[in-house]
Amino acid sequence: MSVPESDITAPKSVTLRRRLIAEVEELSGPRGFSAATDEALSFWVARKRLRRAIDSYEEDTTEITEAEMEAVVAKVGGL
Repeated sequence: MSVPESDITAPKSVTLRRRLIAEVEELSGPRGFSAATDEALSFWVARKRLRRAIDSYEEDTTEITEAEMEAVVAKVGGL
């Protein structure tokens, strides 16, 4: 069984504040750091995409309806 391209992992070195690292390790356990980071970045990407879609829409109109917002969330992937 093959893994979808979007689920293939890759190493990436990042620099974080020590206090944040300690808190994440405390909350996620010794082997949960990557999963916690992946989850946080997934939310960050979804939020950025949603903001970009809203900004683009608002350039053309002044008000977004609830139905239109639901369509945007469905398109970019909700939070």
